[in-house]
Amino acid sequence: MRLFPPLRLMLLIAACSLLSCAVRPDPPEVQLQNLRIGELTLSHANLLATLRIFNPNSVPLTVQGVDYAFFLNGIQVADGRAQQPVRVGAGEYGEAVLRLSAGYLNLLQLTSALQPEEQLKYALEGSVRIGGFRILNQTFPFRREGVIDPKLLPIRSR
Repeated sequence: MRLFPPLRLMLLIAACSLLSCAVRPDPPEVQLQNLRIGELTLSHANLLATLRIFNPNSVPLTVQGVDYAFFLNGIQVADGRAQQPVRVGAGEYGEAVLRLSAGYLNLLQLTSALQPEEQLKYALEGSVRIGGFRILNQTFPFRREGVIDPKLLPIRSR
């Protein structure tokens, strides 16, 4: 079957528009906005980390999940995966809350190496999964570092 030139042109335009939907978007910007103690149990300290996610694209993004590892003074104290979807509008901010479960063994290792009044260095690294259908999902890595002033901690070293 032979296609007429206008029909070929329409099919070419339709194919190009479908491919433009699959173009890789700019990576979302991830910042650690807040870190607080959620609860203390006999075996773990549960921290809640709030991520602020900025979408630099001209179209909305849906964050399908976040894989993460959290370090204090170079010691990994928590890792995991958050799978609560977050929709972030074009040029807007969204928030994702991570539940960091830190075992006391890791925290004990950390506190034994911590000097009084020493600033606590943190690093949060991982990846953000965006998209809808599995074939269109894309993953973007992130890493954020900073310091926590020991005067802001509820438990101070002696």
